[in-house]
Amino acid sequence: MRYGMKVVGGPSSQELGRRVAEALGLPLMETSTKRFPDGEFYFRYLGGVSGEDLLIVQSLYPPQDEHLLELLAMIHAARDLAADSITLYIPYLAYSRQDERYLAGECVTSDLVRSLLEGVGADALYTVDIHSIGVLKRYRIPAYNLTAAGELARYFAEKGLRDPLILAPDDEEMALERVRHAAEVMDAEYDYFRKERDRHTGEIKTYAKELSVGGRDVVIIDDIISTGRTTANAARILKELGAARVYAGVTHLLLRGDALQLIEAAGVEEVVGTDSVPGGLSRVSVAPLIAEALNP
Repeated sequence: MRYGMKVVGGPSSQELGRRVAEALGLPLMETSTKRFPDGEFYFRYLGGVSGEDLLIVQSLYPPQDEHLLELLAMIHAARDLAADSITLYIPYLAYSRQDERYLAGECVTSDLVRSLLEGVGADALYTVDIHSIGVLKRYRIPAYNLTAAGELARYFAEKGLRDPLILAPDDEEMALERVRHAAEVMDAEYDYFRKERDRHTGEIKTYAKELSVGGRDVVIIDDIISTGRTTANAARILKELGAARVYAGVTHLLLRGDALQLIEAAGVEEVVGTDSVPGGLSRVSVAPLIAEALNP
């Protein structure tokens, strides 16, 4: 890390920006933002930018398009004002689930986001628990994936769980890496379910399997909860198998519509998210992750 680096908290991540600056022991640059009467975005750096190394913190949770435009304005202004380097910390990197052309004629929107961030002048990117690591492999600038699985595991470790099992609600490579890491932190076992999603309807099917969970507490670890259907499906199966208590720890807690009610109705005791998406259930911070990455 460059010792002269300054942290810039974007409009979507003001509190997280402050936590990152504190964790790194770096100054937080003052900025000015507003919306014009017609909704257009205004951004201004209130400190000198020329020759500075900037760490811009801006998570791209909903409304994704609005937060993306804000981030592009911040990068563009920094580059135009002759910043020496621009590092991005985007805990929730929107559109990362649209990483392939699954149906003919689709836009691979993750590539569009990559082109925009690179084209406007970013030098490096850090994100957290990206859905598909293949997205970062297509970046031409250095791009790194961090995981909040360990931080979530530490949160649940304080709850005095009974013979806990860490569970991934699907068997994708990144999901297995997360639960493996969480299990190491908690000194617990881990396992997974398998799920399939209909590309046309979005319908999710979770396949049950025999797990030794009778009387045990289970922590579901996932990257994103949006509609809540994947978590609810997994929780129902776990309860049918005799699990005592079921918890859910998720990095990006989007909770669209009645997702939380759906999850709770399936038997989940507590849902916990990170401040990647700020909210009342964001009880774990991703600030330590970037601090550790930049100060190994």
